Amino acid sequence: MRKLLLMISALCAVLTLVNCAGVPQSTAKGPVVLDIGHYIGAGGAVSARPVNGQRISEVEWWYRYVYYTKRVIQQAGYDVRVINRGNPPEPGTELAALARRARVLHMRKPDNGERYPSRYVRDRVASGIISADYAIYSRASCAVFLHHNSGRGWTRGASPSLIICNRHNGRRLGACLAASLENRVLNHGMPNGGRGCSVVPRYVDADRSAGWMNACDDAGIPAAVIEAAFLNNAGHVAYLADEASARKYAEAVGHGIVDYLRRYGHEPRHYRRDLSKPDEGSFGYAAESRRLDVPGARHLL
Repeated sequence: MRKLLLMISALCAVLTLVNCAGVPQSTAKGPVVLDIGHYIGAGGAVSARPVNGQRISEVEWWYRYVYYTKRVIQQAGYDVRVINRGNPPEPGTELAALARRARVLHMRKPDNGERYPSRYVRDRVASGIISADYAIYSRASCAVFLHHNSGRGWTRGASPSLIICNRHNGRRLGACLAASLENRVLNHGMPNGGRGCSVVPRYVDADRSAGWMNACDDAGIPAAVIEAAFLNNAGHVAYLADEASARKYAEAVGHGIVDYLRRYGHEPRHYRRDLSKPDEGSFGYAAESRRLDVPGARHLL
């Protein structure tokens, strides 16, 4: 434990120092970074009703099943790192055992939803952006943020499954993830009324996930957010609550990443050449941001 704490402290120090040296650029040989969304104590979406005796929590589900996503990617010959922005689970708990199995690295920065700037590109601002910073620090070959979605009311049938991606580097990654989920999960065990999975770039300041996507884009990292399963959809929850099908869902994400890396992983990357030139993702572009005082954020507009 002491050795692990020293490693984390060293990582934090390196992140601080590297901030002064520019933005590390992604390489095709970098690790795949898998980020378990949210954190213990603020676990994201929860199923609106129990199904088969279970109410699914977004963060706890991914702690349980990210191991299977990681295993698929490792078996294909790629390095994988699993991270989470929050603190480690309490020792001796089931979540602690699951975290050890997947070797989750905890960033120890729970944010309570508060937005803060990237260490590398200070005009990129979002809650949880430390996970994108870790991907940048690692020169990741790609970064995938593991989430579930939800909506109003308890529903059946089709839900608007989607993959969020960054606009310059992530479209092919998003397409491969969507195709894998459509071919293996959606309407193949997980009912979705025949509806597939959309791929949606996010890059406008203050939009959900846009800060992560833009920070990764600036460093040439293809990035995507999984938002395909809806925890207010009875069919989706029943699928995720079953052990065998839950593994299949997690593995489908892994297969989508492997497909992307094999087909497109060595394509040229787009990098943000001038960090002083603002765009739609710069802090202050959105009216919401102009009302906030975010320490350390860079105002380019």
